[in-house]
Amino acid sequence: MAAPMGTNGYGSAGGVGDKSRQKQALGLTTADLAKAMACILVPPLFFTVVTVLLCFRIRFEQPKGVWLVSALFLAPAAAAFSAAQKAKKRQEDSVWQTFAGLLFLLAYIGAAVVGELNYWYFSQPYFTLTSLKAYTEVNPSETDGARLMDAGTVHFTPGSRLALDMSMSYTSWDIYCVAPITTSVGLPTQGAQLTSYSLWAVGVNCCSSGETNFACGEYDKVDARAGLRQVSAEQRPYFRLAIEQAEAAYNIEATHPIFFYWVTDPVEEQNMFFSAAFANWVLAQGLHFGINAFLVLAFVVMFNKASKEANTHMLMALQS
Repeated sequence: MAAPMGTNGYGSAGGVGDKSRQKQALGLTTADLAKAMACILVPPLFFTVVTVLLCFRIRFEQPKGVWLVSALFLAPAAAAFSAAQKAKKRQEDSVWQTFAGLLFLLAYIGAAVVGELNYWYFSQPYFTLTSLKAYTEVNPSETDGARLMDAGTVHFTPGSRLALDMSMSYTSWDIYCVAPITTSVGLPTQGAQLTSYSLWAVGVNCCSSGETNFACGEYDKVDARAGLRQVSAEQRPYFRLAIEQAEAAYNIEATHPIFFYWVTDPVEEQNMFFSAAFANWVLAQGLHFGINAFLVLAFVVMFNKASKEANTHMLMALQS
């Protein structure tokens, strides 16, 4: 007589398989847990390495080489997708390989976006400024802009000030504001005028269009008499246009104009660029790790649910 199912005979032969299927039905296998942990930890590690390459000094020193090196971190995504294709050809489960490839690809794309934004807005200005020279005791009424072409930070002589009544702006979506840096010798309101106004304080959206109300930087501090070089190539043409308007409006000349942010402590302001870059980098690491972990956990939940449903259908089919 044939033995009842689930005791001997057919049931005995499938006992080990039933236990394995029950384990899968109750939760992930050890192999799946290992894959999940790898997906949680490895893509953020790659994200960290790529953002370090794209955000900090190595990019400033090797701007082209750093992209070639970072492109190597696309290899894990390519390898995972290749493994998924091979598994499909063998009619094996390829869901984990495909998911891992997507995580690696998203990590690289996210790192590239963070690197671009953080570098150009914060890191690049900082490293550019630190590569330039620091000047002290510069008399703006006696200094031509050509002598300060390599200046990063400048401390002006006592008595230096902004000629706010000679400020000007140029509007192109944003308002680009400029005002000459001079002394009492260069103030037309006091019956004096320089041959050329070469040093200019600048700012964006800190004045009104068409009015002489320059309010950029630390313009209102009496102890402010230093400049931090403006190094954004994107903004520089608009500042030049504002100066051209000032030349026409006040009948002055600006030979070799150099642009500065008017500050009290240019070194402190300079270091704020790096502080912001590092803070943004740390924030990006946390955000990516959290998003990546959420995606993995969501995938595990869906994968586990699908596995349970498949196993349930299989057991029902075997019992029928």
